[in-house]
Amino acid sequence: MQIRNKLIFFTLTISFISSCSVFIEKAEIDPNTLRNTQSGSVIGIDNGKTYQWLGIQYGSIPDTDYRWKKAQEPVSWDGVKEAINFGEFCTQKGSLINSSLSIWSNTVGSEDCLNLNIWAPKTDNDEFVNSVNYPVMVWIHGGSNMSGNSNFYNPSQLVKNHDVIVVTINYRLGPFGWFNHPSINKLSNKINSSGNYGNLDTIQALEWVQNNISNFGGDKNNVTIFGESAGGYNVAALLSSPIATGLFHKAIIQSGGVKPGDIKHAQSFLSDPLPWKNYTSKELFNHLLIIKKMAEDREDALKVQSKMKDQAINDILRSASTDEIYKAYLDAKINTNEMLRPFPDGNVLNEKGIIESIINGLSADIPIIFGTNRDENKLFLIENERLTRSIFGLPFIKDINNYNAVSKHRSNTWKLIAVDQPARDLVKSGKNSIFAYRFDWDEEPKKYGLDLSDLLGAAHAFEIPFIMGDLEMDTLSDYMVSRKNLKSMKQLSNSMMSYWAEFAYNGNPGTGRNNDLPTWKSWSEMSEQSPKYIIFDSYRDRGIRMTSKSLTKESLFIQIAEDQDLSDKYKCEMVDIAIQYDDLENPEYLYEFDEGLCKEFNPDIEWRNYWYAEMDEPW
Repeated sequence: MQIRNKLIFFTLTISFISSCSVFIEKAEIDPNTLRNTQSGSVIGIDNGKTYQWLGIQYGSIPDTDYRWKKAQEPVSWDGVKEAINFGEFCTQKGSLINSSLSIWSNTVGSEDCLNLNIWAPKTDNDEFVNSVNYPVMVWIHGGSNMSGNSNFYNPSQLVKNHDVIVVTINYRLGPFGWFNHPSINKLSNKINSSGNYGNLDTIQALEWVQNNISNFGGDKNNVTIFGESAGGYNVAALLSSPIATGLFHKAIIQSGGVKPGDIKHAQSFLSDPLPWKNYTSKELFNHLLIIKKMAEDREDALKVQSKMKDQAINDILRSASTDEIYKAYLDAKINTNEMLRPFPDGNVLNEKGIIESIINGLSADIPIIFGTNRDENKLFLIENERLTRSIFGLPFIKDINNYNAVSKHRSNTWKLIAVDQPARDLVKSGKNSIFAYRFDWDEEPKKYGLDLSDLLGAAHAFEIPFIMGDLEMDTLSDYMVSRKNLKSMKQLSNSMMSYWAEFAYNGNPGTGRNNDLPTWKSWSEMSEQSPKYIIFDSYRDRGIRMTSKSLTKESLFIQIAEDQDLSDKYKCEMVDIAIQYDDLENPEYLYEFDEGLCKEFNPDIEWRNYWYAEMDEPW
């Protein structure tokens, strides 16, 4: 696919997500927002709906010597600091979201980027003095742990409607957030050798909340962490962190996952190219040696690295510039599915992994919401040249039945792994207060000859503006909102905000904060007819409702086998993807599926070559 087309497609889809971006042009500094923190006093703004404090530092990485370490405490200041502008975002590749098209391929942001933003209900001085105690919701953004920024999101409506405090945070990304090189580890203490620097940042942000949020009207003993996609992964990771115990009290995992990264793989050299498991920290160092002209090519770099002492490798990694590290990262074509997942190191994160850690007692008293969107994968399928064709730079579906079938099974795989299986396992282990949802809204209008309802549907991340209550931004209106659907969108958004807020208050979404919604029941394994998850949809399309249906590994594969809209080749590809996706099955199962249906296909030739082509351009 041509770069031009990719940019257009990306603009189209990400517009929904980035529509949450916060605009503060009309906001004014308000003397009622003067607050104290442990580092100094701050003053914020009145944005018309809430009080808002932006760019407050919660950690510091003053120079490259502190790279791949727990961040330092923020530097204190005298006087009153104006918290009226968003802070620096963390190092990542430029994109249409956070930079101009001219620096699309450039490294942007900073390593010293650990800042947060706070939205709080507007209170008069008397009320504040009388110690309001609002629930606190800490948002961890997504972006494959490669990209993203806390200022993409505007929770003002959620805060205004339901008297909660929302904190959004930046945390280290890419090779600065997750990096597990044995030479770094050997010369570091247990915490700094974890590889989980992005997770250490989220923990430090939560520590800041514990130490400071009461001065903003928040209840430090009622903190909910919530996040989407990679942010959901990082929420799940915190549930398995012994050093995060007591820092939060509820968790919401939106379109995330629960499988941690593979430490052995992350520390290895490039071996046999298996799907989803390609590149490592040592490969990044190989390319850094080439960039620094210490090796001619990868083969030469392998020899050079193998002869180097740990201290020499450590010195080169820490003295390299941000741009050099990131270029090496891109040149190595790092695969996020392994290297940028949280590592079960035994110190920052429990070595048993996320679900086993919870089953064995860690975070046992934490109510959890798991959720996905019905059409998660449509956000990624629009660039699939086998399923769509580009006409004047716009993606048109080749075969709607095939397109929907592929989306269904890939999205169901995601749901099984991220929602149904972990919820089932936790409930069977005796854990209470497990809730689940599926977001089904798909009423996008037709635009530029595209039926966006078919093309995108209830795609990945599309629930975020509904939860934040941010539905009328310009970019969103261009693609998603119409006069026909705005009323129903607001209805659904109000309902979802009400459930999220009630969960933040009491650990049970129940009938919502206003006590006027269908009861969201916890996941039950009493029988097949017991409630499992709630469906969020517009009121003209069956509305909000509970269902007893759920996915198992067996039912997933049966659905694929019986799907008349898929060719045999596509059925086998869906099974192969499901096998590779978090090791859902043993590799041999591909040839056992549906009485040997896939024996006639060679996956490396038939479809994995396409995956490799995609991997050659990881962004």
